Amino acid sequence: MLKTVHIKTASLEDGGKTASWLSNDRANIKTIVDGEALAKEIEKQGNFLIKEGYQILSILPITSEKIESHSLSATFTSSVIITAIKN
Repeated sequence: MLKTVHIKTASLEDGGKTASWLSNDRANIKTIVDGEALAKEIEKQGNFLIKEGYQILSILPITSEKIESHSLSATFTSSVIITAIKN
């Protein structure tokens, strides 16, 4: 029996922080996604699936593209899909 879990990625922009192409700090471009929160949620969901008797088959990132002003774009992980099978 297969089971899939969809995890929507939290954006730092959703929390009030901004990642701007116009900023001199180019590292901001890479922090559109709250990676720490995503990692914790993947761990939480993975542990739950294992506890329920599932074996995780894959963790698939879903990427999206965000276009900023002046046609500059950045790709980021917008969500993750975990696929598992019941042992």
